Amino acid sequence: MTRKARKQRVHRRPINVLASALTTFNLYCGIASVFAAIAGNHDKAAYLILVAIVFDMMDGAIARLTKSTSEFGKQLDSLADIVSFGAAPAVLIYTAYLQAGGSDDPALVTRTGAFFAIVYVIAGALRLARYNVYQSSRRDLFFGLPIPGAGGAIASFVLFTYYFNLDVAFWVLGPLTIGLAFLMVSTIRYPKDIMRLLIFAPRKAFRLLVLCVFAIPLVHFASEHHPAIVLFPVVGAYVLYGAAAEVYSYLRRRAGGVERAESSGLPKPEDRDAGSRPEEPAPSKIGEFL
Repeated sequence: MTRKARKQRVHRRPINVLASALTTFNLYCGIASVFAAIAGNHDKAAYLILVAIVFDMMDGAIARLTKSTSEFGKQLDSLADIVSFGAAPAVLIYTAYLQAGGSDDPALVTRTGAFFAIVYVIAGALRLARYNVYQSSRRDLFFGLPIPGAGGAIASFVLFTYYFNLDVAFWVLGPLTIGLAFLMVSTIRYPKDIMRLLIFAPRKAFRLLVLCVFAIPLVHFASEHHPAIVLFPVVGAYVLYGAAAEVYSYLRRRAGGVERAESSGLPKPEDRDAGSRPEEPAPSKIGEFL
């Protein structure tokens, strides 16, 4: 090989084999979940999605701890995520929806189940694409519900309903799927580096320790009875956390603006705006989702 040819060779960054292997196990769990859902074993399919979440958390943590993140690892992780937390939950939604029935028209059940599954997968793909292009460099926040959180919510909900023999999949799973799809493409903020914030460098360590004290009985209760009793409330709390924090932040900002206006003797912001110009339609916020 000539010197000129050697210079033209593409310099590749080393690949973290351990992190990529964990990502591959994540992908395997997603594919196995699809097979289990098609076979009608919804419990196994849901558990495989939850195991995939564990592998997804581990590969990212190992890549950051070893400071060996690479473009190859990022792309492999995204491809694994769309299978394990996009396609696998969608198949689980579709098959569980068909099994639940809830209508005398089988064709209606098939069409609506397919609609919910397709909307969920497309929203997850948009969420991953937006993150890879615009937000992958941020270390503090996710904008929109992460797709593993949405997949975990679907899986834990299916386990929860199966354990309590709740025949509500037809009436609840559809709206839940649409809500998760909306949260994924929204701009609601979720904390990103959970391992660092909660374990390695928590800002409020004592409060976290007190929370762990209350979490220990929940873990014991789940081990004595069934994990589904605890998994769905925990995952649901994480999903609702972003929306609740967004509402709380909005109310605080609004209250702070009113207090500043009253202390300075100025009219309130809404009164000032109403008196200075005629009413105009609110600007569209569709662009904020992308």
